[in-house]
Amino acid sequence: MSNTVRILVGCLLALSFMTARAVNEELVTVSWPASLVSVPSNLRINDIRVTVACGEFKAMRYIPSDWSIEMERPMSSRTKLHLSAGHSASDLPNLKALDGAIVVAGAGSRCFDISAMVYTETSVHRLTRTDFSLVKMR
Repeated sequence: MSNTVRILVGCLLALSFMTARAVNEELVTVSWPASLVSVPSNLRINDIRVTVACGEFKAMRYIPSDWSIEMERPMSSRTKLHLSAGHSASDLPNLKALDGAIVVAGAGSRCFDISAMVYTETSVHRLTRTDFSLVKMR
C-alpha cells in the first residue's frame, strides 16, 4: 500500500471517529442557580458533591486554589464528582468561580439527570436537575 493511500485511510478513519464522537457527545457546561452564584452572598462553601446519571463528566475548566477534586466513575450509570476546600480559609463565598466550570456529556439522553449537594458552614443545599442550567458548548 502506498504512503498516499495510508495517509488517506488514516485521515478518513480520524474524520469518521471525530464525526461519530461529535454526534454522540454533545458537551454542556453546568451553571449553578443564581442564589448560589450571586456576589453578595457569603455562604462559606466548603464541599460540593455532584452526581450525573446517564452521562459523564468530561472536564473541569477551573479549580479554586487549595481545593481538591475527586471523580468516581463506577460501572453503573452514575458518575460522581467531589470538590472540597483544603481548609476553612479556602471556603468559597459563592459559586461564581465555578459557574460553567464543569463540563458534562450525555445531557441529550432521555435518562440524563444531574444533582448536587452544596455544603456550607451552616447549611446543605440540595439541587436537582431543574435547579441547573446546562449550556451547550460551541
